[in-house]
Amino acid sequence: MFICLHLNERLQPIHRADIEDCLQDALEEFSFGEVTGGGTLMAKNGEISSCDIDMEFSGNDEDFKRFLDFINDLTIAKGSALEKDGQKIPVGRFEGMGIYLSTNLPDEVYKNSDVNELIAKLNTAIGETGVLRSWRELNEFTALYYYGSSFEEMKSKAEPVLSLHPLAKDCNVVQTA
Repeated sequence: MFICLHLNERLQPIHRADIEDCLQDALEEFSFGEVTGGGTLMAKNGEISSCDIDMEFSGNDEDFKRFLDFINDLTIAKGSALEKDGQKIPVGRFEGMGIYLSTNLPDEVYKNSDVNELIAKLNTAIGETGVLRSWRELNEFTALYYYGSSFEEMKSKAEPVLSLHPLAKDCNVVQTA
């Protein structure tokens, strides 16, 4: 039977592949099936809206429950769903935080700053509360997508870094899941 995991996450295909690999390993280990593909839904502005992972599932109902438990143990964002036989089963318990960095800052900011340094400082500040899962660079902004247990806690821990770093001037922080 065909099943689809709809991820309420803004993941580039290369980052979606990390989840695909994890699912493939589990499906092989339990002899339940295989990952057959995936896709990324893009918004009109070029930002990623969500993504899907398609699977062929050969297990029985009890196997499906075990696989569903496995999925719920993964770091998957709230608002995600596993679709089986036209029924969408909610999965995911993690929240998303998008940090949207302006691409309209003075040239000297980009000349004297390194986005990798900013990311390293954010990762240290956010700690185990969340993890950077993907990013997207567009003409209007660069988005960093974090997922973790609490949007408010991730935001609170990120704010001191964002308030001081030159690349974070005029940034927006929004809840994405």
